[in-house]
Amino acid sequence: GKPEWIEIETTPSSIPVSAIIKQKSLESDSLYNKMDHFLLTESLKPVYDRAFKIAKTDVTTLIFGASGTGKEHLAKFIHQNSIRKNQIFIPVNCSAMNDQLLESRLFGYKKGAFTGAEKDTKGIFEEANKGTVFLDEIGDISTYMQQSLLRVLQEKEIQPIGGKPALIDVRIISATNKDIRKLCEEGKFRWDLFYRLMVADLELPLLLERGKKEIEELINFFLQEKQILFNREQSILLTKEAKDFLTSYSFPGNVRELENIIETIYVFCDDKATLDDIPKRLKETTQQGSLKWMDVEKNHIIKVLELKGGNQRQACLTLGYKSINTLKKKIKDYDINI
Repeated sequence: GKPEWIEIETTPSSIPVSAIIKQKSLESDSLYNKMDHFLLTESLKPVYDRAFKIAKTDVTTLIFGASGTGKEHLAKFIHQNSIRKNQIFIPVNCSAMNDQLLESRLFGYKKGAFTGAEKDTKGIFEEANKGTVFLDEIGDISTYMQQSLLRVLQEKEIQPIGGKPALIDVRIISATNKDIRKLCEEGKFRWDLFYRLMVADLELPLLLERGKKEIEELINFFLQEKQILFNREQSILLTKEAKDFLTSYSFPGNVRELENIIETIYVFCDDKATLDDIPKRLKETTQQGSLKWMDVEKNHIIKVLELKGGNQRQACLTLGYKSINTLKKKIKDYDINI
């Protein structure tokens, strides 16, 4: 039921007016090609179906999604299913460089163009000619770089620093975790560049939005993947408490954070992981954002104790408990160490 090219091969048969037909699936053009080491869950299938259609058109694409949702993987999928699949794919993190560095990396420079330019150097756009450039965190580039990038999209032309303009043939896929439309309204991002980048758009959901079922599927998937990575004879088992905690966790770092947690478990556990093996920082984050009364009370007791320098009697008066024994019991029950 998925889009797929089919090649039909025929060979002569000993029977007159007949043929032997062989169906061969062209895996290079299949919707799910090169998806090894990646779990395509139910909520992602519509996104990747749309991405497959986009891949066949060679248009610029803007991917929306928070950090860790898989924007670069989606960009690679588009490239690998496009007519440029046999050419180079180069990812660039725009937020990691200032204007001067980003300009020199993207467009290249000529010898002597600036201090330290000791030889002619190709930029990423020239290196990726006929291929694809993935510009991650495009919402972080300056207005100066926005103008330079707009020229690339409009004229299909680059100008190395200190050099002459040159034509290029590059597909541009960009991504952002910001609301670019709002940035445009605030005058921080060019509307004309926004429309050039977003001929086609895709949006990746937060891991929290994908539901507990998919989180559990990903947990099991990563447990098996990391078994191979860490060369273990068998996969680590999670206790019910540990798995329940992970499926209820908010995952601000999304899929990348979940994968890192499973790797941490493999580093410190042998064959089984309990709730105690879950990194402490996750539990603290969960409690701080929790609406459960026990978590709220525990956090408030900790704050008051810190405010009173650990003096339980003063903390008891501030909290309004009738007896210091009440406070001591809660400190014990909540395992508070101050």
